[in-house]
Amino acid sequence: MKNIQAILNIVLKKDIFEYILIDKYFKIVNTSSNINKYSKEIPQMGVEIFDYLPELVGLEEEMENIFTHKEETYFLESICKEEYYVNISIDYYDENNLLILLHDITNITITSQKLLQYSNESILINNTLEKILNNQNALLFCTYENKILYSNAQFINYFCIENMIDKDVENLKIYQYMDEPCHDYDTLFEYVNKKEEYLRINNDMFIVQATSLNCSHNLFTLTKVTKLSNEIQRDLLTGAYKKTYFDSMVIKKIKQKDNFVLVVLDFDDFKVINDTYGHQVGDIVLQEFSVVVNDNIRKQDIFARWGGEEFLLLLKYQNIEDVMQQIEDLRDIIENHTFAHIKGLTVSLGVASREDNDDIHTLLQKADQALYEAKKIGKNKVVFRK
Repeated sequence: MKNIQAILNIVLKKDIFEYILIDKYFKIVNTSSNINKYSKEIPQMGVEIFDYLPELVGLEEEMENIFTHKEETYFLESICKEEYYVNISIDYYDENNLLILLHDITNITITSQKLLQYSNESILINNTLEKILNNQNALLFCTYENKILYSNAQFINYFCIENMIDKDVENLKIYQYMDEPCHDYDTLFEYVNKKEEYLRINNDMFIVQATSLNCSHNLFTLTKVTKLSNEIQRDLLTGAYKKTYFDSMVIKKIKQKDNFVLVVLDFDDFKVINDTYGHQVGDIVLQEFSVVVNDNIRKQDIFARWGGEEFLLLLKYQNIEDVMQQIEDLRDIIENHTFAHIKGLTVSLGVASREDNDDIHTLLQKADQALYEAKKIGKNKVVFRK
């Protein structure tokens, strides 16, 4: 039963509060607008709190003590008020007032009572919890012995596994999407436990959290933050990733010892475009260029704006010749693209591959030096450096 209660506390707990402010004489001085739901009468300003919350009778000394011990909080748990269950906490507000918070725990309490009617834990998970967890916005799944024991409807729908047999669900390996290498769910739990990590699945970004239910069961929560993540991590003008995000991905790939190249792309003679057509057209060209690049790279490739007319690419590879051909093809596509407001555009590209002793700074330095060489030998070129 402890496992079930833990899931309920984590999943159902919501910060739903009403408040009452009282003075040193225990008189009500202010309340939240919906406080009357806990009583048939609306609490009147100036009346004693004990008329509204008789549960506090006898606690006068404890409440007075909070004024001199500001860090202390007094709790009363699972108080029944009308048809609601609440937890009550009393905190220091200022030198003249105390803050009483009423936390609505009705859903948790009623659901817990229903769960107590059962004795078989597997029945609890498959029946009662299913109704509760399926109403959550997040993707939830519980693992046992490195396999998925339970998942909610949102999880199943997202991964299109509603027609799969249980074994297919058990063998689904979410951890394979992590940027940090994780070879099973126990490793994933250690990676995300007690913190939040970002996980990209297809074109969606999730915040991943994990909670231990006991020594063998772990509950994972995936909350989709695609829109928010894009707003934070994307350059406003071009839609390319910001360099801060690009840097974080490069650092992760270095830790994973992946084979990848870092590419610096720089417009050739962009100042001429600005001087000839104006900076507004220059911005439009930057936007159109970004669309061309995004349309001609793979989903797993990362395209970012460094600043001005300089951009960055991170490309994983299995064969260096293949990725260099991809870069050369991209250069050619840009050269032959018909831009809406200018006659044409070319870019120079400096490429550096990750070696065992590289960090992000040495990689950027190598790619920047390669870019300098590409400019020096005539522009519209690709130069590679190990």
